[in-house]
Amino acid sequence: MKRLFDAVITHIGETVAIVIFAGMSAFGFLFENVYGYIFAFILLLYIGLCLLLYINKRKGKLTDRSTAASMPLLRNLLTKLDMPVLIVDEDNRLKWFNKEFSSLAETKGVKINTLNNELFGGLLSFANLSNAYKNYEDFIEIKTAYADFRVHLISMDYEQKKHFATVWYNRTEINDLQKEFADSNVIVAHIVVDNSSEIGQEFEEKNKMTSVKIGIVLSEWAKSIKAILTEYDRDKYIMQFDFRYLEGMIKNRFDILDKVVTATTEESVMPLTVSIGVSSPTGTLADKHLSAQSALQSALQRGGAQTVVKTADGEVSYGGRNKAVQKQTRIRSRVCKDLLLHHIPKSTNVLIMGHARADYDSIASCIGLAKLVRYLGVKVNIIVDRYEYSIKQIFDSLDKIAEYNDLFIDSVYGQELLTPGTLVIISDVSNPDLFEAPYIYQNASRVVVVDHHAIKDQLGNQVLQPANIDPTASSSSELVCEILELALPPNTLRVEEAQILLAGILLDTQNFSRDTGTRTFNACMYLRSEGAEAGKAQLLFKSSVDEFNRVNAIVKDFSIYRDNYAISVYDESMSADNKVAAAKAAERFINIENINASFVLYLMDNGFNLSARSDGTVNVINIAKLLGGGGHFQSAGAVIRRKEGKSFTVPVFDRSEAVALLEAAINEYIDNKST
Repeated sequence: MKRLFDAVITHIGETVAIVIFAGMSAFGFLFENVYGYIFAFILLLYIGLCLLLYINKRKGKLTDRSTAASMPLLRNLLTKLDMPVLIVDEDNRLKWFNKEFSSLAETKGVKINTLNNELFGGLLSFANLSNAYKNYEDFIEIKTAYADFRVHLISMDYEQKKHFATVWYNRTEINDLQKEFADSNVIVAHIVVDNSSEIGQEFEEKNKMTSVKIGIVLSEWAKSIKAILTEYDRDKYIMQFDFRYLEGMIKNRFDILDKVVTATTEESVMPLTVSIGVSSPTGTLADKHLSAQSALQSALQRGGAQTVVKTADGEVSYGGRNKAVQKQTRIRSRVCKDLLLHHIPKSTNVLIMGHARADYDSIASCIGLAKLVRYLGVKVNIIVDRYEYSIKQIFDSLDKIAEYNDLFIDSVYGQELLTPGTLVIISDVSNPDLFEAPYIYQNASRVVVVDHHAIKDQLGNQVLQPANIDPTASSSSELVCEILELALPPNTLRVEEAQILLAGILLDTQNFSRDTGTRTFNACMYLRSEGAEAGKAQLLFKSSVDEFNRVNAIVKDFSIYRDNYAISVYDESMSADNKVAAAKAAERFINIENINASFVLYLMDNGFNLSARSDGTVNVINIAKLLGGGGHFQSAGAVIRRKEGKSFTVPVFDRSEAVALLEAAINEYIDNKST
């Protein structure tokens, strides 16, 4: 009776409701049976619901009692658990931890209910755990003197406070296995000795000894990293090694390049260099071989004597401190000739362009390529700015030739002429940012590239391969002359065309004073046979009084930086004419004693630009690349832009900022060279 009375008192609300429903049911039966049945049904339904709630509540109490009874057992389990456990509350206090946690070297001496004193650099603070949990990270990684742990997070509410329980799982063995697996991943490298075959044509016996010496140096390098080195052709190697050694190679900036030069200095008539392409660590072994071949091709297109490593973000190059010898063979030009002869006749029309703000080499090579297209009977146009001051004399020399009246067009009209059947030929530039009409390149279905500058980034899939990009050539005009000599019958060029091509070579070689080889003079002999004369070609370079004064203004105001680097800034006017004056001034600085490289910053409508020259001891392209530019070993340039993220995007118009960016690039180049 007492239990029944207590139950009625405890559930007084439910009891009153039952009495009311019972009374209404009885009242319904007295007057109308239908209402009696309805209220009786409601009464039974309510009683059933109350019983169900009571049973569930009773079960909950039994569970709570069971949990409460087992708390000592659970506490004993957590205390003796062989993995660290820690609970942190929202006040950043260490509410509880077990013996395993307190036995860690980093946690000895900590006490319960004390503030978390930034254990493990704050990784265990409540704020950090909360942020990780909010970002759907159910664990954090912590390294201790004892082991590597993956710490799992459990959010809890207790006594109206938020807590985080951390359970520590030992991951040392798994991490070691993962690292070992990653370190043992096979990397493929393709290695080629630059220009050994060319040197060997005249010094066969001497070159054999040099090849043996290079083989020994590469074998010792391979042995030091437990690699497999295979010479599959003369002076061409494939090397396979573990990923674990790649970091050391990068740290040493692939000093094997310098070791090869040092080893061949005495044996060869001139020091030989090697180019290396290193594959990406991902993919199958076949994928890695293709990746290494692509990287090697990039190294050769960047000028050789360097290493290109494929990464997840693209490519990274190392070396380039030694200048590769100019190739004597014309294999690239012969392949490019075949490529052009195959695609030009299949095209509805051909559009040719060089780089923006064209110079003599750019427009001359375009004119030479246009001659080939016309010879094959296909309509052709050259996209160029006819108002470009630096090439005005070329346009003047062609004015009286009828076939040139409609040859030159602007980029707007060029876009209208672009059709699915159009072949686009690009000369003297391989950086899409510098194309005369980048959007025509982007929308073209087929593109052929002829350039003597080191390639900056990989070109798009629309570029037909192999591209004729040879940074060891003196000029694009030289490459075009090789193509024309192979493709055209003798005496096909007009005298004016031969003269312009010769002027392009003269400009980029500074009257044969740099970057020249036997191929350069062979090209000049071809042009001479077509009627060109060096004296008449020189007349195209005559300066105006205004340009002469501008060059003198640049030359008279310069400073010496780091003992051997000349820097000058010209910002008296913002004119396109500044480009030619800056290039001529940079050339003059090289004639000063103890000046190894010169840099002229000049103001244009797109901000400060750079013209850089070298006497052959400094690779100015490596400095220009640090500023987002390009070029080749002794001649380079850049548009000075501030770097944001991974790209150079913000033009620089401030003189002091431009100088600071240039000096920082020079410093980085010198530091890398000394390491």
